[in-house]
Amino acid sequence: MIDPVPLYSTAIPLAFFVWGPLLVVVLFWLVGFWSNRQGVPRMLESDWNGYNVADVEKLFGLYGETTRARYRNRVLPADVAFAFVYAIVGAILIAGLAMRGQPWWVAALCGGGWLLGGLCDVAENLAVARLLDRYPRVEAGDVAFASRMTRLKLVFFSLGIIGALVAAYLVFKPLAA
Repeated sequence: MIDPVPLYSTAIPLAFFVWGPLLVVVLFWLVGFWSNRQGVPRMLESDWNGYNVADVEKLFGLYGETTRARYRNRVLPADVAFAFVYAIVGAILIAGLAMRGQPWWVAALCGGGWLLGGLCDVAENLAVARLLDRYPRVEAGDVAFASRMTRLKLVFFSLGIIGALVAAYLVFKPLAA
């Protein structure tokens, strides 16, 4: 006898496990394109090794007043919006996997990277905005917090990519059987 495919809740459609991660990838590219179009090289936000006060002072000094203003008022809001989107996608991945019968810990491993990464990204952007607002007086504590959030964001975002691939595999696996 052929085992029927179990019925799952349609609250989160199966297609979300494809277009949700694709949305994140497209928005990631668009925010980078927007930043380049504004003339703001985002050096701090992609520094895996972290940064210190001297790095921030040097970079903000090189930016100049207009580039710092564009960074603060145009690029950071776009990056915050992107961070919220991929955090929400991570949360929906968790809920969707749990609704499809996966244990909570498996669901959390798959979507938790983007959920936590998005929250770290928001915190990082708020910290960088604070640094920009207080420039030229840059405090070590603010820089250390921003740097820590950057490093966490990068790790969690990378884990989120792997988690999204695993989530897609887990939801499409019963259909292939």
